Amino acid sequence: MSSKKNILTQITRNKNFSINARKPFDENVIDFISDFSNEIRRSSKKNNYDLMYLSLWCSRKKINELKKDYYFSQIRLGRGLIFHICPSNVPTNFIYSFFFGLLSGNSNIVKIPSNTFYEKNLILKVINNLFKKKKYSNLKNSNFFINLEREDKKIDQVSSICDGRLIWGGDKTINEIRKKWIPERAIEMTFSDRYSISIIDIKKLKKLKILRKQKIIRNFFYDTYIMNQLACNSPHFVFWIGKIDKKLINYFWEELYHFSIKHYDIREKITVNKYTKMIKNIIDYKKFGNIKRYDNNLYVIDIKKNISNIENLRGFAGTFFQLNLSRLDQLKSYVSKKCQTATYFGISKKDFQKFILENEVEGIDRIVPIGNSFDINQLWDGYDIISNLTRLVNYE
Repeated sequence: MSSKKNILTQITRNKNFSINARKPFDENVIDFISDFSNEIRRSSKKNNYDLMYLSLWCSRKKINELKKDYYFSQIRLGRGLIFHICPSNVPTNFIYSFFFGLLSGNSNIVKIPSNTFYEKNLILKVINNLFKKKKYSNLKNSNFFINLEREDKKIDQVSSICDGRLIWGGDKTINEIRKKWIPERAIEMTFSDRYSISIIDIKKLKKLKILRKQKIIRNFFYDTYIMNQLACNSPHFVFWIGKIDKKLINYFWEELYHFSIKHYDIREKITVNKYTKMIKNIIDYKKFGNIKRYDNNLYVIDIKKNISNIENLRGFAGTFFQLNLSRLDQLKSYVSKKCQTATYFGISKKDFQKFILENEVEGIDRIVPIGNSFDINQLWDGYDIISNLTRLVNYE
């Protein structure tokens, strides 16, 4: 125990740092997250969609709705110390991971993104201000945010004393960190590199009035252009289901392009990277059909039905691959274990259930309407994160 305390003091530089195992959804934690939501809403720049989603997600109303999903008829407590190893290229992932750890009743050490982000800096500023409040001194003394590189020995140190480890990142990063020892009873959850898709029923989209069509297209924009499609839950592919309607499909992309011109600021560096990635895809795959470029804001690439390994095809900053399928069950050929989220329009729950169960689909962990891709919840990558981060005490 003393060695664990020494490691924690060395890393956090806080002699009062302690590991707590609270009951899930502690009221003090809910107050903290609610105050965080209010501060982010007041402090963030206008039209920063990433922070807007975050503030809505951690509002008191949302957290209490999440709490209702859990009826703890048995005794549950947090596991203790959770080590969150979060990606460097996504500005807000680390705070969602931290809140899952808090809500499940744990103390947390969180590796923050090494890249410079406005969102990251604002989040940490708000957290530090809240930690100064006497009401939240217990949370200050049981949670810590740290900058770490992959080779840093502190990763080994925290891993050696944690009760759970969450690893978010690419496959290579996960496999490297898995080599670092954790205690025998510690749990580990990995959130690896994934890809996401969007599925649209052509016939049902065609029936919509103009304003409803435009709303679907706007929602698709928010699902994809946020964070330049770098998030694993941002769709890269659009599968059009049903009899092909080129006029409707062209209308969809043209409206998306015009909306992006008003709401998406593409920078010169991103433009160069985007074009370079498209050229690389063309060279690597050689199985593309038509490639349509709507200025720098939007590229649309037709893929052929005999293409394989679409998991290695990634869109960036408004680059989309599309394919028309006559039936939903034909989608099976394009879904691997790496497929995370399927956003949809016009597909019924019954049809999805039939598709998933009868085809024994290995991928797709989330199915959400277009516009809900960034609605992060406790069910992620097939895990119930909050339940997994608690310890169940059996009482008979």
